[in-house]
Amino acid sequence: MGEQSPFQSALADFTYDVASGGAIRHLTDLGYTAKQISETLAYPTPMRRIQEQMWKRLVETAVILEQEPGSRRETSEFVREYGKYGRTSFRRVSGTAAQGSRVCASEITARASDREGLRGLLSRKLEENGAKDSYAACDFGLLAADEPEKYRELLAALDERCREYIVGLPWERKTVYHRLNELMQEIIFRLLEAGLWRGDCYFLVTGERVHLI
Repeated sequence: MGEQSPFQSALADFTYDVASGGAIRHLTDLGYTAKQISETLAYPTPMRRIQEQMWKRLVETAVILEQEPGSRRETSEFVREYGKYGRTSFRRVSGTAAQGSRVCASEITARASDREGLRGLLSRKLEENGAKDSYAACDFGLLAADEPEKYRELLAALDERCREYIVGLPWERKTVYHRLNELMQEIIFRLLEAGLWRGDCYFLVTGERVHLI
């Protein structure tokens, strides 16, 4: 078979979105893994499409940030204005905004080797900030591409659900930042126990970054 035409490709995307797109987004919000979503969907959907939809949804809902939490980014918006005779026009206004509620202005240095102390520190910061405003730097995509043996070691330290979640996402070959929701907390604490976690953590309410050495 030849390649799909642009029309056929767009029609296929529309069909999949109508049949399963809403369900994938909903199940992603509930914390399902790609494998669990695939097993739940009534309409057969390729795993690649499920993974793409999951990633898109996680970025849309700020569960995953593609820039450092608390970093400044350029923004723009259109402001409606009214002329002398009531004529409406729009003006573009540029500015900056933080990735998250606040800039992380202070740094806390912690030793990754002090597993018990680090676990206690992260637990306290999570209690102070709440999971919604807490993030961890994730290099899973970089490890899978550049250090496959280390990546396999990391996966081996996780239980089945945590491993499914990591393997089921199309991590980009760069550092991204995942909200410290219940599942990601479990992943990080398991990796801490195994001495395999090295990612910095960000707490946006208190404006702090925990830097591991």
